Amino acid sequence: MAEHDAGDRAARQVTLLGGVVNLVLIAVKAAGGLLYGSVALLADALHSLTDLVSDVVVYIAVKLGSAEADENHPYGHRRFETIASLAVGLLVIATGLGLILETARRLQTQEWLTPDGPALAVAVIAILAKEGLYHATVRVANRHARPILKANAVHHRTDSLSSIAVFVGLAAAMAGVSSGDLLAAMVVGLLFLHGGWGILSEALLELSEAAVDDATHATMMETILATGGVEDVHVLKTKTVGGLIFAEAHVQVRPHISVTQGHEIAHRAMHRVLKAVPRMEDITIHIDPEDDDEAPVHLPDGHRLERDIRTAWAEATDTSPLVDVTMHLLGVGVTAVLCCAADTPDATVEAGRAAVAALEPIDSVEVRSPR
Repeated sequence: MAEHDAGDRAARQVTLLGGVVNLVLIAVKAAGGLLYGSVALLADALHSLTDLVSDVVVYIAVKLGSAEADENHPYGHRRFETIASLAVGLLVIATGLGLILETARRLQTQEWLTPDGPALAVAVIAILAKEGLYHATVRVANRHARPILKANAVHHRTDSLSSIAVFVGLAAAMAGVSSGDLLAAMVVGLLFLHGGWGILSEALLELSEAAVDDATHATMMETILATGGVEDVHVLKTKTVGGLIFAEAHVQVRPHISVTQGHEIAHRAMHRVLKAVPRMEDITIHIDPEDDDEAPVHLPDGHRLERDIRTAWAEATDTSPLVDVTMHLLGVGVTAVLCCAADTPDATVEAGRAAVAALEPIDSVEVRSPR
């Protein structure tokens, strides 16, 4: 819990920092574009504006996503972050398309200007600021496994790359390539599309509940198999919610162990996986006595069968009720383990055993007594 709180706090802090930097860059780029006649700088200011909107969306999503799980959201509220990533990706793509169309119109009508020299300095300032912001954001994203911060970091990096493109275009325009500034704006638009699609595809994968990467899956599988008492793992399902992993495993153990022993094995495997995979939020482990995944096993109704066993024993032995009944219901057969009173005569035991063995699904009968 403390680790999650620290991650939420760090995410909000770095996002606030990004918002402040983007606010300053919008003003600097827009002023530079207007004062020094650069369409590319104005386009770059638009990119920083989308970054600012992205920061606001991310901050709100992190705030909402940090709420504790409740009855309506048993897996927590991190899905808000995934939805926010989706919105950021769509915003970036829409901005890129608009910029490309506007730049294409200007190129077609030859509406271009030759920017002044100081515009280059503005581009350099933007490059340095956005690269610094990218590294700060991606560091927090990797430390706390927050996909939404990675999406925002990609947005910052796209802004940085677009500023580099602006710098090159401005230099080309000043060197006599009159369309250089507009071509740089076109490159910025293409970078928008590339970055936006990356953010969008990651969010869509998580919304579709895609499994974790192969390396993480292998780590989980190896950790469970290395747990004492585990015979095999025939199902391991995973999904991510806001960077956190939720999983379900079907673990095979020896078929005749007790319920409490199987329960202990499951708990031990669960704690080992939680320790081995830092992003693991919860794993449900289902204990199986055999592999029923490939060929489903049709088992008898255990409750009804126990009632029939007790009835058959009582009718065959008259006055010697069973102390306990344990059944091993397996695809290979049904075994009934009966516990009778210590003073039950051998003839009575044999009569009861025969009556129970005659029941339809019973394959073998064991009779024990606390002697």
